Amino acid sequence: MNKIDDYAMATEIIEEVHRARKKFPSAEGSMCALTEEVGELAKATLDESPQRIRREAIQVAAMAVRVATEGDPSLDAIRCSHGVMPFSEWHDETPA
Repeated sequence: MNKIDDYAMATEIIEEVHRARKKFPSAEGSMCALTEEVGELAKATLDESPQRIRREAIQVAAMAVRVATEGDPSLDAIRCSHGVMPFSEWHDETPA
């Protein structure tokens, strides 16, 4: 089994976050994108090489970072109905 340098993996995740933000600047639909990436990772764990699994895992982590830092404004109405701050207002406050 290969030992993976945690810092190298974190760097790859950060780089993927930057690539994703460039390609898809809006956070709209980020929860759907995260769910899709998790599905691709699950499929890869059954059918793909360790390199492909790693790549999918990095994409999952990058989307999780985006959800944690940007939210998903397409879910604002649901969040408001639950009495919580909509993602579109996160710019005024750091998510806790």
